[in-house]
Amino acid sequence: MPIMNDIEMISNDKTTKQRIFEVALDLFAHKGFDGVSMREIAEAVGIKKASLYSHFESKDALIEQIFNYPAMALETVGPEGEDAEKMMVSMGVEGYMAMAGSVFNKWIAAPGMEKVWRIICIELYHDPRIKEFYDQFTGEAIAFWTSNFRTMGKHGLIKAVSPEVLAREYLAFYIYTFMDYFIAHFDGEGSFLGANERILDEHMKFLVRSIKA
Repeated sequence: MPIMNDIEMISNDKTTKQRIFEVALDLFAHKGFDGVSMREIAEAVGIKKASLYSHFESKDALIEQIFNYPAMALETVGPEGEDAEKMMVSMGVEGYMAMAGSVFNKWIAAPGMEKVWRIICIELYHDPRIKEFYDQFTGEAIAFWTSNFRTMGKHGLIKAVSPEVLAREYLAFYIYTFMDYFIAHFDGEGSFLGANERILDEHMKFLVRSIKA
């Protein structure tokens, strides 16, 4: 799909800052961060370059907002602490993992999320800021799932295995699938879930069968 088609679809009732962000996402996803100038973004939005700078002082400011987007769009899978523990016991391994999968699907389907991850994946190898973001994001995901699997083990819901190793094994398939899609097969026309929802569901079910006590 041509770049301008995506840009023309942006609703005029959105704020100028929202329009700038969405146009920048589209251009960065198709041409790379270094291949896009602030002038090009302004022209695509239909505003003067000076007006663009009143919303984002630089391309770096745009990239920082892109970094923040995945965390802002991510919903928690439930309450924290003792309430989360009770919920996990009540739902069981299958129920909890299925809920987590549906939350992930909603998160990756959020507007602009695929373009954010396309940018992250193609810029990861040469931009230290993106590498730092990626390391932090994956580190927090591993910590989150290590805690979940530790709680499951505590209540005898899963076999006696290392929670951290299990968390890494579970997430490794997601990381592989992200890299495969957003680096090798992203074309701006299909969708990540359209290409991968079935195999991610099969992966989750296989894991549950393998670890359930």
